[in-house]
Amino acid sequence: MKKLIVISSLMVFFVQAKSQELSFGARAGISRSSMVSGFADFANKDAITGFTGGLYVKAKFLGFFVMPEINYNQRGGAIDNIGSNKIHYIDVPLLAGKQFFKLFRVNAGPVLQFAFANDKISTLNTYTNNSEINNFVLGLQAGAGVDIWKFSFDVRYDTGITDAAKIVMNNTSAPTTNLNYSSRASMWLFTIGYRFTKI
Repeated sequence: MKKLIVISSLMVFFVQAKSQELSFGARAGISRSSMVSGFADFANKDAITGFTGGLYVKAKFLGFFVMPEINYNQRGGAIDNIGSNKIHYIDVPLLAGKQFFKLFRVNAGPVLQFAFANDKISTLNTYTNNSEINNFVLGLQAGAGVDIWKFSFDVRYDTGITDAAKIVMNNTSAPTTNLNYSSRASMWLFTIGYRFTKI
């Protein structure tokens, strides 16, 4: 958590010192994610819906911008009729992009993901969910948005560069059908933002 505070403070200081225009705001919305297997593909895997929300700083430079954020995010996935994982994160996206006509925007960049909890569910009585999460994950986000007055509407795709978890589903009645694989998250984000102030 100390590292997270230091990183966030340095980002705000940097963009404030170098920017031509600086704005602060908040976003909230929903996520739709699945866990992508590292070496196996289950036909019955499914996505889960989660919540996302947080704060952003946007700094403009000669028609371009940088937009560091700090967000709460839920990622995970399910295997139908067996079990699911919903992992809770504090995310730090480090986005950069281009604004068009002061209305449309595209942006992309890396995401530092700090996991702090995992809701493990076994939906089939014979399976036990023994999945283990990785505390730090490196990801990537890319998307587009529309800015109207103080509001913004964003759609982004988020994918893991490193594995999010080791998915382990043990079948107590038939060990030969245990599920055990490394997994990366794949997620869509749909958010609405509000700009508090602009300097």
